[in-house]
Amino acid sequence: MRRTAVRALAACAGALAAAACTGAQVSATQALDEPIRIESGQFIAGNLPGLPPSTSDAGGDSGAGSNPQVTDVTLANTAVQPGGAGFVLSGHTTPTAQAVALRFAGLGSGYWVVPVGPPDPSDGNLPTWQCVADFGRDIAPGFHDLLFAAVNTNGVSGTQYDQPLCVDTPVPDNLNACAPRRTAPAAVLSLSWDAPVDLDLIVQDPSGATLGGKIRAQAADGGVPASATPTATNGVLDHDSNANCAIDNIDREDIVWQKEPLHGTYQVWVDLYSACHQPGATFTVSLWRAQQGADGGTHLAEQQPLIAIGEETAGQATGGASQGLYVGAFVLR
Repeated sequence: MRRTAVRALAACAGALAAAACTGAQVSATQALDEPIRIESGQFIAGNLPGLPPSTSDAGGDSGAGSNPQVTDVTLANTAVQPGGAGFVLSGHTTPTAQAVALRFAGLGSGYWVVPVGPPDPSDGNLPTWQCVADFGRDIAPGFHDLLFAAVNTNGVSGTQYDQPLCVDTPVPDNLNACAPRRTAPAAVLSLSWDAPVDLDLIVQDPSGATLGGKIRAQAADGGVPASATPTATNGVLDHDSNANCAIDNIDREDIVWQKEPLHGTYQVWVDLYSACHQPGATFTVSLWRAQQGADGGTHLAEQQPLIAIGEETAGQATGGASQGLYVGAFVLR
């Protein structure tokens, strides 16, 4: 680590004990593109301080490493969604630590620093720490090492702690990216957008059945075909995001085919049901297909080119009176 960065970290570590770190650290607003963002944390550009973790201790309590160090990490689960927010991380450090620094190994341009908290009488009075993390939307699916380093008031850090964390695909994949033994869906059609509006994904399959949106699956003649049942078409809308302007901030809808869909041409619409007092939204429609990966397993992969990138304005809101904006088609063979 550069000497100036060490001095900055030492100053930050001491001040963080009083939850008032200032100085040469990069503003959090300048770190919005980082793969992990820590709420109320200070961001510092560069490599994480400390010694590389022992591979034998990955994801477990620290062994005979150098102090100060993080002794344990507690998290609700080891799988996160891209763009996920409010993920709580906590744990303990050895006694002399004043701050905890963390970052993904090999991802991003720096690390975040948070102060340690009060001692934990139930665990030998070891100092506690806690932070809340938000994750970037562009992290590649699969396992990534989240590294932690404890720092004392002199800017000294010991052995890093390694916590493997799996980033799932942004679309439903039955958690296949994190547990390859789980079979991935055969196909997923996904709509994502960038504003709190009620946008709906609608697709007509080769049989004429209409899936998605706020209407029951319908045939081309307006009837409800037997092929529209999930058992026959195997296409199911996972949820209706921001339905009737009850904003859930998911801003994504997916139609999932667990088994191989009907082959043929699929027509796609994007319906701005309600703008929810917003000027509109930009959207992306993509198709994901199960295919063999480098590890020999079958995983979802986003197909290129994308089906559509577009925008709908408030004046195009339909209230469900039509299927909305026709955006294109794709063919399954």
